[in-house]
Amino acid sequence: TFTGEEEQTATIVIADKKVTVEEDHVGTPDLHVTADSKTWIGFLRGEKSIVWAIIRRKVRLSGPLKLLLAFGKCFPQ
Repeated sequence: TFTGEEEQTATIVIADKKVTVEEDHVGTPDLHVTADSKTWIGFLRGEKSIVWAIIRRKVRLSGPLKLLLAFGKCFPQ
């Protein structure tokens, strides 16, 4: 769930070395991320610390943090 300037809901599935994106929330997630859109893009680009974003509540998680770290590895810098 993206908040902020660019609000959007999506489901991202990573399986068999493929990433697929569907509009809206679909199914039961292993990890639900609610994030400010600018902060999220900064995390993916390696410009922002995910730990600091979580502390500042710009990113909120419902599920294991290790899945978020694994997601970040799908987008090497």
